[in-house]
Amino acid sequence: MNKKYREPVVAGTFYPADPDTLRAMLEELFKKTKRIDFKGDIIGIIAPHAGYPYSGEIAAKAYRQLEGKQFDTVILIGPSHRAAFNAASVYKEGGWKTPLGMVPINESLSKKLIDADDLLEYYPQGHLQEHSLEVQIPFLQTVLDNFTIVPIIMGNQNPQLCDRLADALVSVVRNENILLVASTDLYHGYSYNDCYASDSLVLKTIGAFDIDGFKDLFTSNENVGCGAGPVYTVLRAARTMGASTSVLIEHTTSGDVTGDKTGYIVGYVSYIITRDGSNPGNEEILSKEEKVFLLDVARNSLQAAVQGKPVPKIEPLTERLNEPKGVFVTLTMQGMLRGCIGFIQAVKPLVESVSEMAISAALNDPRFPPVSKEEIDELHIEISVLTPLKKIDDPEIIEIGKHGIYIRKDIFSGLLLPQVATEQGWNRKIFLEQTCRKAGLPPNAYKEPDTDIFIFQALIFNEDDLKH
Repeated sequence: MNKKYREPVVAGTFYPADPDTLRAMLEELFKKTKRIDFKGDIIGIIAPHAGYPYSGEIAAKAYRQLEGKQFDTVILIGPSHRAAFNAASVYKEGGWKTPLGMVPINESLSKKLIDADDLLEYYPQGHLQEHSLEVQIPFLQTVLDNFTIVPIIMGNQNPQLCDRLADALVSVVRNENILLVASTDLYHGYSYNDCYASDSLVLKTIGAFDIDGFKDLFTSNENVGCGAGPVYTVLRAARTMGASTSVLIEHTTSGDVTGDKTGYIVGYVSYIITRDGSNPGNEEILSKEEKVFLLDVARNSLQAAVQGKPVPKIEPLTERLNEPKGVFVTLTMQGMLRGCIGFIQAVKPLVESVSEMAISAALNDPRFPPVSKEEIDELHIEISVLTPLKKIDDPEIIEIGKHGIYIRKDIFSGLLLPQVATEQGWNRKIFLEQTCRKAGLPPNAYKEPDTDIFIFQALIFNEDDLKH
């Protein structure tokens, strides 16, 4: 079989090697925690990776929030403490053992990640003696059932590798039900006061979901966290997946835990990263200037294509516009639809997708003849930036005006944007039926057990609202 099963390497040092002793320790740690009422879906966790007597309680308080939830795959990203390599090492087959049992690797997803970028590979030395991910597994085994893992160790933490790993993650997870875990400790040094001063900057940026601010922080001060790169990677990927909030669970230091504030001090923190269901696509991710820029990109691109001229080269206004997102461009003329085409999934940088979809909506929508030169000035452009698709089992959770629907059965699929139901005055039943018809299916196909129903939200903006 040639499967590679990783044996635990820090059992007996960072946590107990005896299964019963480990279970008892975890039970005691979880007794000190409580559940928090979150508004949205949990997408990620930031947790420390020191020995359980030091940071175990901080980690347990974050993992407690996963109780009762189901994730098919947990993608764990941590720093390398023992091996140096200029890449991210993706563990690709077999499983990881702990005293609590075996957790299988999601081999398909690992392979997709490795294939997605040449800086992602399996480097055995990255995992051989590394503890940063291993210590997370028993917590997951305690609160989750029937899950797989994709362990990733970052050999270095330069922002370019972080960005490429985040992009690769977003491009391959698609409709996977995944949880992202970033493993990090914070300040390392001999000053209790310096620890709190340094950690406070981390808490300020992550707490405000200021991902660019955190990037500036860790690139200018490497001592903010040994896993700052994994944290930035997870935050960036989570934002693209619709996350909008980082909820601080707890912060402390080794000095507070042991009572010795004069020796070597390490900071510990845990966060939950959420996608707030009340926020359609996290509108704050795009500023007004970014929205206007994207509308200009759409108009300039379709105008050049319709006139038979080269499409202008685009330099993104901000780095956020380089992040992959699903997007649709809708063209109307005199209040009537004139073209609408988009990417359902986040397959390309947003700015590129807007350009391509504007051209396709003008020239390649099979429902309409190509837009003529004379029509360009009469067109109105609307852009819908989509959150990732979420598969549902109960259509009753669909909310008109909030959710769009994507239905898939066999080779048939169809999508309707959230604003369509509002504009047409449809109720939930009609919205589902019309999406089935869009897919080329009978109107009641959504009731059949082999029909997959997905929902999403959209950040919608147009020229009439922003440019007049």
